[in-house]
Amino acid sequence: MVDPVAFPVAPAGGGWDVEFTRLAREVQGGVRSLVQDLTARFQAAGLDCDVRMQQTPRGLSTFMALVGQRGLLCIVDLTVIDGMKVAQVPGAALDIRLLDACGDPVARRPIHRPEGGPAYQATADGILAVHPVGPSATAIHLLVMGIFGLPTAMTRGSGRTAA
Repeated sequence: MVDPVAFPVAPAGGGWDVEFTRLAREVQGGVRSLVQDLTARFQAAGLDCDVRMQQTPRGLSTFMALVGQRGLLCIVDLTVIDGMKVAQVPGAALDIRLLDACGDPVARRPIHRPEGGPAYQATADGILAVHPVGPSATAIHLLVMGIFGLPTAMTRGSGRTAA
């Protein structure tokens, strides 16, 4: 006997969507640590921080808006990139960009290929190994402070201002 009602077929990429969602959630712990470290550093420098997370066409993005005395200064964009959407590769990578107040890129950390390996990793540990929390937070903090001419803790104590 033939079944007159056909079962719906899942879309071809459905398996990867589930896998990327799992991978992005695992990476979010490291992204959260990075955001907490950055928030503490920027608040110590007198900046307010507003953090929002949302799904974007490139993947799962965490946007950290930095607000100074005159309003929005810049946005730090931490995106777990979906390799299938961007490069048709099953994997993910963490992309860190600095955007100005208009949303235009000011600086970007290139997606790193560890020792000639793939740029898009299949494990959260592989993705986070490329961006360790402490050094990444320090690099982002100094970049923001330097680009926008804000004093850092080291220059504040010496009476000089950052260039």
